Amino acid sequence: MPADPLTLPLVVLLAGGQSRRMEGEDKALAKIGGQRMIDRVLDRLRPQAGAVLLSAPHDYATGLVAIPDGAIGPRGPVGAIRAVAAHVASLGEDGFVTCPVDAPFVPQDLVARLRASGPVAMAETGGALQPVFALWSARAVLAALPEERCDERWSLHRLGEALGAVGVPFEDASALMNVNTPGDLIEARRRAEGRG
Repeated sequence: MPADPLTLPLVVLLAGGQSRRMEGEDKALAKIGGQRMIDRVLDRLRPQAGAVLLSAPHDYATGLVAIPDGAIGPRGPVGAIRAVAAHVASLGEDGFVTCPVDAPFVPQDLVARLRASGPVAMAETGGALQPVFALWSARAVLAALPEERCDERWSLHRLGEALGAVGVPFEDASALMNVNTPGDLIEARRRAEGRG
């Protein structure tokens, strides 16, 4: 029996990157098994989510709410997390889970396992944190990143450390694979043929 959507958290697909290493191809639109990567990842996230939002400049024709980076915020992915946190807080919510758009094999228990270790938790493989796969507290993010601190150099690791993120081990590191290069895309297509 599926979980009650009201008990499931917001899940945010991080799709605002520049895809610099993909030789001009937008990772979200890359095809795996005949399906756009963004759609493949959304198919894996939707059953885990009460609602799904995009952290992106547009919605990729998904019909989802797209949250662009805000005028106030650090550069890079931390700025995206801050913009999402501000949006989530404006909805009167707090917790949200993030997953990158280039994770075609994202675990189907990602959300449940992160939530069990919240309020701030990050996936971990081989002893290394994977901070794009994380559970965040909007209030905590905004408290750590007031406007006067947004010009500092921030990374997701630093933000997670500042918030006391708990590492959540995932044994299958390949489930958290990121498609960053054309070679990674070839490998993902090969794996998709074997595991769906």
